[in-house]
Amino acid sequence: MHLARLDIHALRNIASARLDMPPGTTLITGDNGSGKTSVLEAVWLLGTGSSFRSNRMVPVIRYGEDAATVHGEVVYGDGYRTTLGVMRERSGGVQIKVSGEVVRTTSALAEVLPVQLINPDSVELVTGSPLRRRRFLDWGTFHVERSFLATWKSYRRGLEQRNALLRRPSAASAAELDAWEARLSKDAHLIDAQRRDSVSALEPLVEQALDELGGPGSVRLRYLRGWDTEAPSLASVLATQRESDGIQGFTRSGPHRADLKLTAGGRGAAEALSRGQQKMLACALLVAQGRWLAAVTSKQGVYLVDDLPAELDRDHRERLGNVLAKLPAQVLVTAVQRDLVMAGLQSATALAMFHVEHGRVSAG
Repeated sequence: MHLARLDIHALRNIASARLDMPPGTTLITGDNGSGKTSVLEAVWLLGTGSSFRSNRMVPVIRYGEDAATVHGEVVYGDGYRTTLGVMRERSGGVQIKVSGEVVRTTSALAEVLPVQLINPDSVELVTGSPLRRRRFLDWGTFHVERSFLATWKSYRRGLEQRNALLRRPSAASAAELDAWEARLSKDAHLIDAQRRDSVSALEPLVEQALDELGGPGSVRLRYLRGWDTEAPSLASVLATQRESDGIQGFTRSGPHRADLKLTAGGRGAAEALSRGQQKMLACALLVAQGRWLAAVTSKQGVYLVDDLPAELDRDHRERLGNVLAKLPAQVLVTAVQRDLVMAGLQSATALAMFHVEHGRVSAG
């Protein structure tokens, strides 16, 4: 599968643009501020309903316009085609369409168009908060385990209910808390098992990717589930923590507090590795996830690689470009200078090129 057509309207400095893209690699060049990153942002919006550059949508919408709109056509290997559309209004309104039908959840977009992002901020996958690593882990689990999303939603509803009861102790009965904690425990153990399977599948693929990228050795992935490993169940942990959780006003244990611990040579990767090594590890994690997705599902996904040369020397830049060009996925790469990335991308079986200047996108 690949994103064959992308139509952009009123997104940042792009008034209107259409890109027809092959299933392989697409290189997008342009000066800083020209709008090339906005093209990747449009694809991200189409796959997630949000922006990777801003938590607010108002800056994303072109000045003087009421809404930003992105449409796309996804083509599968058997020739089947489907369409996606996202409109984000300045007033806060959102409209999402899949195959011409209005849908309510962004997960419907992700099902059709799995997108991964590699940019200078990707290093936070190694150095950032556990939330970043949980989202990474859950991205793959969502696409591979069909029941994961429903279980996660059920867990989140239960968590909200328990937290609400903890904040209103006078209204909470032991029986109510027992019931919600039993539900949380059931969902948590399912989530835990699926995440562990994900880590087991990813670890050898990460090792392979690190070897190809010339990244650090002796890297290990360790999943921390978010509650006492010696406890017989999450329900037993929550029962003992009711009073202290009530004081805090929230639930302190569960899969919502999990982490993917990354070590290199027995030390935390964030402390043991240089900035360049951290970026190579982050890239290896994302590459491994794409390979895993392609191996166990019919999906291939789209990689958005913004400013590929950033913080990388020539050898690692070429290694990363070569790995990306050979991925079982569609890859969209931006760069200011074409010659800085072409050596790595020359192995691509299909290579399209676009140039962006002052928000205008042209082929070639």
